[in-house]
Order: sequence, then structure tokens, then C-alpha cells
Amino acid sequence: MEGLSVKQDVDLILAGGTAITVDGERRVIRDAGIAIKKDKIVFVGKKKSLLSQYQAKRTYECTDKVISPGFVNAHIHFSHHLSRGLIPDNLGGSPWSNYIHSKVSPYIKARNEIWAAKALLVEVLKSGTTAFMEPGSYHPYDTIQSGIEEIGIKGMMGRRSFDLVSLGHGSLKENADKILKIHERFLNEFSGSKRRIKPMVTIVGMGRFTDRLVVESKKMADRHGVRLHMHLANYIETVHETKERTGYRPVEHLEKLGVLDENVVLVHMVHVSQREVEILAKRGVKVIHCPSTALKLSYGLAYDRFPEMLDAGIPVAIASDASDCSNYHDMVRIMYLAAVLHKDLRQDPEIMGAEVAIEMATINGAKTMGLEKEIGSLEIGKRADIAIFDTRRPEWRPLYNEVQNLVYAATGDSVETVIIDGKIVMEKRKVLTVDEEEVLTRLDAEIADLKTRIKAPLVSKWKFV
Repeated sequence: MEGLSVKQDVDLILAGGTAITVDGERRVIRDAGIAIKKDKIVFVGKKKSLLSQYQAKRTYECTDKVISPGFVNAHIHFSHHLSRGLIPDNLGGSPWSNYIHSKVSPYIKARNEIWAAKALLVEVLKSGTTAFMEPGSYHPYDTIQSGIEEIGIKGMMGRRSFDLVSLGHGSLKENADKILKIHERFLNEFSGSKRRIKPMVTIVGMGRFTDRLVVESKKMADRHGVRLHMHLANYIETVHETKERTGYRPVEHLEKLGVLDENVVLVHMVHVSQREVEILAKRGVKVIHCPSTALKLSYGLAYDRFPEMLDAGIPVAIASDASDCSNYHDMVRIMYLAAVLHKDLRQDPEIMGAEVAIEMATINGAKTMGLEKEIGSLEIGKRADIAIFDTRRPEWRPLYNEVQNLVYAATGDSVETVIIDGKIVMEKRKVLTVDEEEVLTRLDAEIADLKTRIKAPLVSKWKFV
């Protein structure tokens, strides 16, 4: 009929609820509407406006829901998922690292890590994570080829490597030539635009690299257009050791070597000076903060400069880290720590907060991966990577402020549905891409196999009978 507009066809409409967009204006849209066509968002705004313009093959009712960008868990470890709860509770810092990498890691087989990776990705998916970075696989070829991409999460991963003993840690050390050849082969074999999981160059870091390894690794990352990823400045002991060996603090040393750039990602970064913060900001380096691990392993967050990094414009992301040092991967709980820790550490209630924590879990994580034009916010043209929370739960009520409740009251268990690239991969808490029970059963079998080889007995102050 004349005068009636024709509605545009889309694949999926999210109707109602509150959308925490993290867009340029940081809009929080109540009674929201989001339209998705194929893998992209084509409309974000009020539901009434959306329904007047679009019609969909499916409409997902989001009344009493909170819709957020999918989280970016910017630092996880597949192999460490095999030793959750196994490491003695009184180990921190370097002693913890030496323990796990001498008593467990050398005995991990490829199939052990494959099922650990699948179980870990199911876990992170169920708390709203839609993208990840994994910097320490022992078997990256086998793990990618095993089908972990089928779970639906997009990510970046690398092969664990180091070529210098630090603080007595020498287990699994290799020479630089071998490492560089392995990395080059890995990059050549697994680069490709159609892959959900892309390669990156990874060095363990923490003082365990020669100048040659890090310089050549940076050159390699530049040639292939990928990230160079390493741990740095987490233990104060490694800072002292690096300064004694090189004459410089860790970040200063990398600056002197000329390897700091926009494609460099540094994890932990607890013990840095203000001058190093300025260097990081100048060079466009990305930083990942793992608060749950820092607390459990006693890194010394009272001395960190994460608020100063954010003030300097550094896109600090957050992550859960490993299952045997963080022990959990719920990004909502991680956001809570990021929001509140510095309020007490600095005795300043105005510092950090819920909005900053959400940015760290979404758009800053996207920047860390170099994907801020594709993910990290709910905006037209971006990929439809979305977490939908059910607020008809006791921890969400009363509901005055959706942003505060998400960070301070909720947990990842209230994530009801997850969408990645426009496809629903979890609905009503059921993962649709893999058989969750099969994954857990296979993981149990791999743990039983690994226990026949590892040298780490169960340690507890209590008696297990």
C-alpha cells in the first residue's frame, strides 16, 4: 500500500532489555533493539524504532535481559587447565612457576592439551567470552587441528618458548634458532583470513629470553602482521634480575632493543616505573592485567600503575590467566576485581570503577588483539559478538543500574545466551556447537592419563581420606 514503508529483512533481532553498547558515546540503551544480518550488527537503538524498520527470521525476546558486547579474555593457558587445584597453595611468583613447569608441564601430551583446550573454551564461553588470546600452548599445531575452532570462539594463540634460564627456571628451555624456526612454520601454516583462531609470536618473557630471540621475534611478527606477546614485570625478582643483567628495567630494556611497538602485547606488568608507563604509551604497546592471578600468587598489586597506564591512554585489557593460578575464568568476577582493587589500594573511591572495568573486558581487549574495528562494542558494522544476561535472578535484583549490577553483583553464571559472528552458540545455558558432556568426560580421561606421569602429589593442610 502507498505510504507504508517496506521493512528490511535481517537474520536475527534482539528485542527489549538493556544494551550496554560501549560505543563511542558509551550509550546504555533501555528497551533496546539490535538487528543482525549474517555476522554483522546493522542496527542498535530503541526497540520501537528497530521494529518499525526491520523484520527477521527470528526475534529473540530480551525483556529482563542485559545485552553486552562479548568479553575478550585476553590471556588464558590451555595446558595449565590440566593442573587446576593441583599446585600447593603456599607457592607464589617464581616458586609457583618453577613447580608447575618442572613437575607437570614436561609430561603433558598433545591429546591432554587438546581436551584441556576444549574444556577451557567451553568454560569461558559460558561466562560470556567470545574472543581470547592464548600465549603458551605446548602443542599448538595439534590443538588447532583438533577442531577447537568449532566451539565458535575467535582467538589468537602461540607456541610457548624461552631460551634463557631465569631465577632457577630452566625446564623446557630451547635454543633461539629452534624456537624461531618453529614460530616461522607455525605462522606460515596457520595464517589465513577464514580461520577463527589465528597465530601470534609468543615468548614466555619474565626475563627468560635473550636479546636475539626477542629482536628476531619482533621482526617475525612485523613480517607476518601479527602480535608479539610475552609476560613481563610480574615478579619484582625478575625486575631486579633484568636490571642486574642488562642495566635496565624490563620495559626500558625492550625500548633499548627497539622492539616496542603497537603490535606488542605485554602481560601482568605489575612492577613498572612511571618512566616505563610513559614509554609504553609513546610506543602504543598493549597491556593485559590479570588481577586474580596477581592476588593469588602475591605479585604485589600495591605497587602497580594500571590506573596511570589508563590515564596515559594505554588500552589496558583484563584476563583470567591460567586455571592453576587464577583458578577461574569468569570475566564478570575479573571485572569486579579490576573495578574495586585500586579503590582500596589507593584509598580512593573515585578511581577505576564499573564503567572502566567493562571497557577493559570489551573494547580494550579488542584493541589488544588489533580487532577494535570488528569487536568490543555493540555498533553498526561490527561483528555480532554478544553476551545476553538473565536479570530475573536474585543477584540482579533490585535493578536500578545495569552497569553497576553487572560488575558488582552478577557472575558469569547469569549469562543466558552467547552470539558469535551472528550465530547463537549458547542458548539458555546450553552450548550448541559441541557436546559439553563429551568434552568433560574426555578431559577426565586425559587427567587420569596425565596423573600416571606427573611428579606433583596432592598437597593440602587437610587430610584427604
